Amino acid sequence: MNEKKQKLVFRTSLLLCILSFVLLIFLGNYYMSCQSQMLDDAKENAKSQADNAAMIIGKNLSKLVTISESLANEMSSGELKNSEVTERLKNDMEENTDLFGHFAAYEPYAFNSEKRLYAPYYVRVNRELELIQIENKYDYTVTGGENGTYSRTAWYHLPFETGACWIEPYLAASVNTSMINYNVVFYNANNSTGEKVPAGIIGTEYSLDGIRNLVGSFDLGNTGYGFIITQKGTIVSHPIAEYLGKNIADLKDKDDTLRQITENITYSGHQVFYNEDTGQNLWVFYEPIHPTEWTLGVVLIEDEISQECNTFQRHLEISLAMVSLTFLFLLSVLIFQAHKGNPKRMWIVASIFSMLCISGMCFVWYVTLDEAPDKINDDKKIFDRCGLEAALNKLYESPKKDMISIPTGIFLQSMEFSSANNVIVTGYLWQNYSGIPEDISRGFVFPEAESIEVEEAYREDSVIGWHFRAVLRQPFDYSKYPFDREDVWIRIWHKDFQQNIILVPDLESYDMMNPDSKPGLEKNFVIEGWDIQDSFFSYRTNTYNLNFGVEEYQQKFPELYYNVGLKRDFVSSMISDLIPLVVVAILLFAVLIISTKSDEKIQLYGFSSSTVLAYCAALFFVLIVSQVSLRDKLAAAGIIYLEYFYFILYIVILGVSINSILLASNSQYRLIHYGDNLIIKILYWPFILGSLLLITLIHFY
Repeated sequence: MNEKKQKLVFRTSLLLCILSFVLLIFLGNYYMSCQSQMLDDAKENAKSQADNAAMIIGKNLSKLVTISESLANEMSSGELKNSEVTERLKNDMEENTDLFGHFAAYEPYAFNSEKRLYAPYYVRVNRELELIQIENKYDYTVTGGENGTYSRTAWYHLPFETGACWIEPYLAASVNTSMINYNVVFYNANNSTGEKVPAGIIGTEYSLDGIRNLVGSFDLGNTGYGFIITQKGTIVSHPIAEYLGKNIADLKDKDDTLRQITENITYSGHQVFYNEDTGQNLWVFYEPIHPTEWTLGVVLIEDEISQECNTFQRHLEISLAMVSLTFLFLLSVLIFQAHKGNPKRMWIVASIFSMLCISGMCFVWYVTLDEAPDKINDDKKIFDRCGLEAALNKLYESPKKDMISIPTGIFLQSMEFSSANNVIVTGYLWQNYSGIPEDISRGFVFPEAESIEVEEAYREDSVIGWHFRAVLRQPFDYSKYPFDREDVWIRIWHKDFQQNIILVPDLESYDMMNPDSKPGLEKNFVIEGWDIQDSFFSYRTNTYNLNFGVEEYQQKFPELYYNVGLKRDFVSSMISDLIPLVVVAILLFAVLIISTKSDEKIQLYGFSSSTVLAYCAALFFVLIVSQVSLRDKLAAAGIIYLEYFYFILYIVILGVSINSILLASNSQYRLIHYGDNLIIKILYWPFILGSLLLITLIHFY
């Protein structure tokens, strides 16, 4: 290489080295700041969701204030006659379809002198308006509790004592539904003095179920949820329906998560709680709801929030590593002055490049092994009752009151891959039929089962348990072999799947639902060639383009899955599959090293192009047999990652063969004849390892 070209190579290397160093500093600073920045952005986004949810709820509740006070003012001014009140109540309900009820309750003989009590009450029943006369149900003017308290009729008495007010949630006896009310007093003018005297109560209502559905409609992730508590601690909204209308003080011993998130409520920032039972970090934001004195709590799951952040961070880590390797290589070129063409220094630089490529591949492998497996976006993991109710609220399209829930649990005793797409599982499955009508069949279905053996194992009260052995067929993605991770899932249908039945995890049967504790798996569970990572229940919504011959079959409904997360034991796979490839590559390099034009070396090594061709043909045959064996073992549909190692070696075998022919010929290719095939020998490992690093980046980035 002449001096002019040497200077050009040096200057180019220096420029690229400086640019890579600048890029390395930039990415390093960005990476350090990005971690905290992305977390802050996630928190800010979560807080915005909480603010928006509180605003929407407040706006809906403000309607109750507006409607009640508007009607009370018109009645107090005489603008609206008593005879027109019932029709007005109906009109308000028709104009505001989200209201549950609207009523006017008169003081004794305030409606007219012939009626002691009069309380028309329009309520929404099955989306239809129904008029109920409360006075026909009970006397709302009497106290309903001991010592003059109003356990049943607080909605009527409190506004007279405190003025317009929100009523703590209570069970409305007339419709047997828990309510929240905004009630205000209306007046009649005294005919003799003109003084306004209280004449009754105007009230507007939401049902607690309606508030719960409103909160459940917010986008809080797959299993995030919201709750609302009053100033006195009464639960207005919560995913668990049985909590509605109860005080948190009565539930703290029963629900430790509820106890934690309601103990120290602050409206600035957020709090983080760790749930030992589920292994999740909970982000809890609190917002006041105006015009009430209630509190909205928004609970978000950290793993769901940070999922996109983790993916971006992984890509950034790989980018930072590749820029670092590029900088180190270019720096080595400058330090060892490879541009001067010294063979010894060129070997050193080639060796450094090869080691950097190996380091890069190992880093990408490490990141791949450490990352969470790819999940189907529709999957909603279930770890506790709150997550269960939140997920069902998003997934179930029919009214929840119409569905039949059957608690279902599973315990796996063994699992074995019988082929690339078949897995044999054995264990127990049980269902709790407490309160389930007798006309509902007892039993379950595994839709993916190629074959299944089921026998009833026990009955305990309303619980039936079965022992099963099933061969399940499902697609597995082996494209990242031997760094693949799989979910073996068992989809469970009820036997009467055509009916409005949904299977729910029997969470109470498990001591802990933390997926890392592997609930539902035998303690010494072993599956050859795989490491068990976790186990959990989830829901997935599948759509079918048929109705199974049942006219009213629901085309889309959430299906229960039990999942076992597996990570391949890559060490044993690497030993069995990668070491033979390394040996072949070394043997090919040995063949390339002995290639020469020197008569003395030819006599020493016995080099000839025909011998090299025969040797390469033998190695090619070994690789072909090995690759066919690998594909038979995995039965993969596409090209798997490890196969690219074979493809590179095929190219190298072809290249070594052609090189031996050209070297033995009288050709004038300078690349071949320079330094007795020096350039080809130096480029051997950089070509192989550089190509594999590039393929690794494309495959795993």
